Parts: sequence; structure tokens; C-alpha cells
Amino acid sequence: MNLSRAIAWRYLRRPTDALISAVGVVSILGLVIGVMALVISMALMTGYRDDLQKKLLGGNAEIFVYSVGAPMTDPAPVIKVVKSVPGVAEASPVLFQHAVVTTESNTTGSEVMMKGIEPTRWRDSPMLSKIVGPSHRFETREGEQGVALGKYLATKLGVKAGEAISVTVPSVEQDHLMPRTSTFVVTNIFATGFYEFDARWMFVDLAESRELFGMRSAANLLEVKLAPRADLDRVMHDIEQVTDRRYAVSDWREMNKQLFSMLRFQQLVLFIVIGLIVFVSTFNIVSTLIMTVHEKRREIGILTSMGAQGSMVRRVFIWYGTMVGIAGTATGVILGSLVCWIITRYELVSFPPEIAEVYFVSSIPFIIDARWLAIIAGFSIIVSFLATIIPSMRAARLNPVEALRYE
Repeated sequence: MNLSRAIAWRYLRRPTDALISAVGVVSILGLVIGVMALVISMALMTGYRDDLQKKLLGGNAEIFVYSVGAPMTDPAPVIKVVKSVPGVAEASPVLFQHAVVTTESNTTGSEVMMKGIEPTRWRDSPMLSKIVGPSHRFETREGEQGVALGKYLATKLGVKAGEAISVTVPSVEQDHLMPRTSTFVVTNIFATGFYEFDARWMFVDLAESRELFGMRSAANLLEVKLAPRADLDRVMHDIEQVTDRRYAVSDWREMNKQLFSMLRFQQLVLFIVIGLIVFVSTFNIVSTLIMTVHEKRREIGILTSMGAQGSMVRRVFIWYGTMVGIAGTATGVILGSLVCWIITRYELVSFPPEIAEVYFVSSIPFIIDARWLAIIAGFSIIVSFLATIIPSMRAARLNPVEALRYE
């Protein structure tokens, strides 16, 4: 073993002064708390962003193709062309419209977003499978029109599965606004964990929505799902080419750009702010090293008188402080990861409806990203190393005669 490292390990393992030992423990604990806070906060932001992205894509798609202005009157030819693009797994027509829903307990009506989809799409998405429900169709056994509601919306409307609701949508007929109304039976009440779906959206069969809206085969847009590992930007470019740029092509990143940019910025700011805890904890390491240098003056003097160079003495205390940093960092990473696992496993961070409305999700998983762990570990070890420079230089300049004079 390297002599400098061996001496540093001995000083760390068996301090002779109780006060220095206590200060050393405090310095490690401060670093542990700082690293734990960083690990947990980064896991919180990563989990929130990833969960939000997963739920957005689960209920929608990666790419959207739509016409500017009027809906597509016949989406079938466009679907055929889009499906021919390499990397496209599925292209499905969607019809959505604002609607007003009334029930026996909610006679004044509530505004919702009504979305018509093909129920067979549940096979491609676990989230849509929750929305469509166990029957895998939007109709009752008696053949009545069915609708799927989120749990928060169902509570607001005061309905349960099997009960009827009245849906009214605007419709323009002969240049006059003529509302169209139809009755649906609630076939499923879903809980996706995504507040936007659970509180504001209702899903029906695409054919039934066309009938209600008075559109035989129209669609507002096409939702395009990608094959695994497909290049999103390349597929978008290819879709624009094959459709001769007659349709607008967008993706989920563009539609949610502001939200996810804000989340990334918040994560960076959070890292800087909580990183100050780690930075402040290094002052404890500095004080520990200064006290250790003062206590070990006799040993330093003996080493120097025996021919040890100042660089060797400096390396002893650099190793000492670095070992404290590594111990605190490793302990903080392990404990922080354990806390994140417990919170995620038992869903300890969940929100009531009024809070979920703000954060868009009902609960947040704490997801540990290996890249952030590496950044946190590297940051704390580097800061710990920098904290050793001044005390180690002071130890290297210690005069052996002065160190041994009073011993």
C-alpha cells in the first residue's frame, strides 16, 4: 500500500483526540446529508419528468399529423401513406371536440374534452388499455353507446359505471350553430395517474363520435406511434416528404416544449441550490484537517526528520480528506438511493385532486438516473479534494524543529 495512504488511513481509523474524532464524524455526516439531499431531489425531478412523459405518450402518440383549418374529410389515404414510412408502427385517426356533459346530479353541465379513438388501440398501450377498460370496447352488452371517464371526472359528475350521461357538442349546420346531443352509458371509470386525463377527458368509439359530430369519416388528426428505437426527427421529415407537405406535422416534444424546458431548468437550479449543502459541508473537512495537523505535529516532525519530503506529508492529508469525502459520498448515495426506492415502492408521494391538478400527476416515482449519480458523486468528491489543499500545504510547511521543540 502507498505509504501516504497508509498513514492517512491510520489517522482516520484511530484518531487519538476525542474532539477531533467527533469533528471528523460531523464532517462525514454533513457530507452524507448533502449527498442524500442531492440524490433524492434529482430522483424526484427525474421521476416526475419521466412519469409525465410516459403518461403523455401513453395516452397520445409521438407524432401528430393534421390539416390546418378544417378536419381531414377522409383520413384513409393519408393513413396509408404515413404507414409506409419506415419507423412508423401505427397511425390512427382521432376526433376530438369540446363538449358539455350533464347528469342527474349535475344538471348545470360540465365542460370536458371528448375524444373519439379506435378501441382496438388498447393492445398497443397499457394506458389506453386502462382507459378502454376490461371489455375492450366502448359499448354495453345491450349495444348501447359507451363512454370511459376518469375517476375525478366521474366524481365531479356524480356517476358510476352503468349510469347514463348526456353529451352536447357544437355543430354548424347551414351556417347556423346547432348543438347536437346524445346519451352515453358509462362503461369504464379509469385512473391513469395523469390528472389531465382523469379529470377532463372522456373517451368514446371513433365511429360514435363521428355520428355525434355529424362527420361521416373525418378526423382532427392522425396519431402516429413509432417502432422501438425509431428516430423521431427522421420519421417526421419522411412523413412531411411523403405527404408533399400538405399537412402539418408536429411531435410531443414541440407540443410540450415549454413544460419540459421548465422542468429541466428547475432540475438544474435545484442541483445548484442543494449542492451548496455539499459545498458548506466541506468546511467541516477543512476544520477537521486543520485540527488533525495541529494534533499530529509530533508525528509530522518525526517523519520530516527521518527524511520525508514535504510532498509526502502533503499527500498524507490529501488522502485523509479525500477518504472522508469518499466515505461520506458513498454513504449518502446508498442511503439516498434506499430512500428513493422506499418512496417509490410504497407511493409515499401522492397528491389529492386539488394538488394533482397543479402537478398533472397523482403520484411521483423517484427514479435514480445513473448519470446524475455519477455527477453527484464526482461533484462531492472533487469538492472534498479541493478542501484538503490548504490544510495539506500547511502541514507540508511545518518546521520539524518547531514541531518537536515542546515534545
